[in-house]
This record gives sequence, structure tokens and C-alpha cells, in this order.
Amino acid sequence: MIERPDNLTDLVFAEIRDRIVTASLPPGSPVSEATLAKELTVSKTPVREALLRMRRIGLVEPTSRGLRVTLASVRSVRQAFEYRAALESQAATYATRHATGEQLDTVAYWASQSLRCAQGSDPAGFRQADQQFHEAAAKASGNEYMLLAIEDAFVLTVALRQRDVSLVRDFIPDALEHLEIAEALRARDSAGASESLARHALRIMDQLLDAMQRPDAAVSAG
Repeated sequence: MIERPDNLTDLVFAEIRDRIVTASLPPGSPVSEATLAKELTVSKTPVREALLRMRRIGLVEPTSRGLRVTLASVRSVRQAFEYRAALESQAATYATRHATGEQLDTVAYWASQSLRCAQGSDPAGFRQADQQFHEAAAKASGNEYMLLAIEDAFVLTVALRQRDVSLVRDFIPDALEHLEIAEALRARDSAGASESLARHALRIMDQLLDAMQRPDAAVSAG
């Protein structure tokens, strides 16, 4: 979710994250602090800080020889999406209490943009609008700790979804759910917004899990 990095650690994090999402750093591959620092022409400190965050998120995991890129599994996808659904659902409750009118307008704007891109067969535009929509909804909660947790959960689910699951999806249902969520937030409907956001995340999770468990799936079902 870091589109405008504020410091070197954020820049390093974004670069390593993108390598993981694109499989330039393949699942299971070792992650060397020294090697990454050399490749990115930075000191080890920002790389170490970025990798600590990635370990907390779940993008890398420890082994007896150091760190490696996390291997995807049905279990990891389920847990990541359930965690994200719980966080976003609660954030929606807080947003109905604390959000300003301007914040709710921003949520509604990105919901509309996501539908425009989905209807226009623009997957890259949809993914950008989707990210901005979820970020705007999280910011509307007024809780900085929750916002950071949702950002981390979003990064993990996007990495697992884009890298490990070969699935062609129709984004229009996603966008229509964005509009439903935005409307519930604007109406200050706590239960409706919370339930809609959780249902939204879990529906996408179910689609990914179904794809992963097909006989020709290229990822572990462990």
C-alpha cells in the first residue's frame, strides 16, 4: 500500500515487496540482507528494517539458515484473508463513528473509480482504485494503529493473490461491493458497513482457495 514512500526504509520495502509479488524473488528462495543491500545500493540498516516488517507481515519466514520468501499454501491464504476481513470489518465500525464527510467522499470516489475501471476492462486501473478504496476506508476509521495493520494485511493478501494464484476474475462484483460499502459508511450504518467489508474480503478468499485446490494448481494445499 506504500505508494508515496516517506523514507529509505519504505523505498526498500516497496522494492523487495515488488520482487516478491512478481516472483523475481521466487517462493522459497533465500533472502540475504547483504545481497539486497548491495543490489539496492543502500546500507544494511534499511534492508534489515524492511525485512523485519516483512517477517511480521508474513512475506518472509525464518529458516535454520536465515530468511526465505514465504511459501504459499491454502492455510496461509485463508489466515491472511480472515485476518484482513476482521481488521477491515472493525475499521468500518469505527469509520461510521469518526469519519469526516470529506473522508467518506474519498471512499465513495474510489468505489466509483473501481467500477469504471472494471467496466472498462482495465485491470491495472481497477487494482489501483481497489487499493485506494481500501486505504481510504481504513483511514476513515481514525485509528492509526488499525490503519497500519490493515496496510500490512493488504500487502500480504495482494502478494499471495497476484503471485501464487492463476485466476482470471471479473472485477465488476468487487466494484459493486465497494459501492455498497461506501453507501453504508455514508449512511453511518455500522452493522451494514462492517458486514459488507467482511463479506467482500471473504468472498474473494473463497474464490482464491477454490482456484488453489484445483488439480492443476501450482501452489501447495498445505
